[in-house]
Amino acid sequence: MNDVIVIGCGGVGLGLAVALASRGSRVLGVDTDRARVDLLTSGVTGEDPELAGALQAAMATGRLAFATAPDAGARAWVIAVPTPVGADHRLDERPLLAALETVLVHARPGDLVAVRSTVPVGHTRKLAAPAAGRGLLFAACPDRTLAGAAFGEQLTVPQVAGGLDDAAGAAAARLLGTVGEVTLVKSPEAAETLKLFANCWRDAQFALANEMAMYCEAVGVDFDEVRLAGSMGYARFAPPRPGPVGGPCLTKDVHLLAQSAGAPLFVAARAANERLADHVAAQALEAAGAQPGPARIAVLGLAFKGDPPVTDRRGSFGEGLLARLRGMLPGAAVIGWDPVGAPGEGLAATRGAHVVILANDHPALAEPGLLDRCAPDAVVLDLCGLARTMRPDLRIRRLGRGGPR
Repeated sequence: MNDVIVIGCGGVGLGLAVALASRGSRVLGVDTDRARVDLLTSGVTGEDPELAGALQAAMATGRLAFATAPDAGARAWVIAVPTPVGADHRLDERPLLAALETVLVHARPGDLVAVRSTVPVGHTRKLAAPAAGRGLLFAACPDRTLAGAAFGEQLTVPQVAGGLDDAAGAAAARLLGTVGEVTLVKSPEAAETLKLFANCWRDAQFALANEMAMYCEAVGVDFDEVRLAGSMGYARFAPPRPGPVGGPCLTKDVHLLAQSAGAPLFVAARAANERLADHVAAQALEAAGAQPGPARIAVLGLAFKGDPPVTDRRGSFGEGLLARLRGMLPGAAVIGWDPVGAPGEGLAATRGAHVVILANDHPALAEPGLLDRCAPDAVVLDLCGLARTMRPDLRIRRLGRGGPR
């Protein structure tokens, strides 16, 4: 019999499943994707070497296994399925409801049901309603780990739990306390709000930096000079570096927060981050239009972030820009490349390119020589400050640099 069953073995569930097993719990990871289950059973995660090593070690002990359905009861159930939003920016509940149905078929009185998925405020309580009177202990236990560090941060970032009642909170604290420090809040709503606020706060910080970077370009000021000089010895001013903002969380969590009670400031920040794609596309179109014949454009860095490296392209700035440019320039050759998916093909992507866009922060995009095969006088739109080249003819435009180039 398993101690814990984790439903959903993607970016949210897998790290916790491995961490729990590495600390002595017997864990079954359940995922409806048979191919995913087969990969995990063979010890393959696809990224994050630390997670891969911990997965293999946990499986070697016999404390971790994977399946497409539960085969036994457990004392704790973790719901860690995706929570996408639809075209109306509202939560698509189908994965959550399917996971809840699985739990309700198998769970017994006294079992903990920990909602690890990111949900609108009040949703854990809503999920618990069909189980009223069954003696199950529901708690919101949101994931807070960084993609690309999904195992290590389970052990170092404090876990958060908020139960429907004291017994549920205590059960969640006991479970999560096996992997690290736990911050217990008074309700599931507090835990849900904490998670959404943290992601929306981060998104808004990037939005401020991106908005000001685009402003600096317009008025002829170097944003990096402003950012670095302004923060020197002045702790109250520490803006992040501007650049693409994407991924499966930051692009949707503001809408989950807004679904609960509205969040106009955060919605405006999300729109500001999305405007960066319009800004970059306009620059690429201008550069491509200056070519006498069909342009060749290379978009480099298609995962939603590059450091730490991930394969996930959901909500990716690079993928979105690639599709946009192909639609705007049907006669151009618009090439995409990501260092994680095809590490040796960067030079092929940039060969003869008239426009190159560095769309994430993967260290491989800073390798000397990557831009050496571009067309003469090519334009490089450097969104993350990575461009390195010895060619004086290349016109490098760094995001936020509005002064002399």
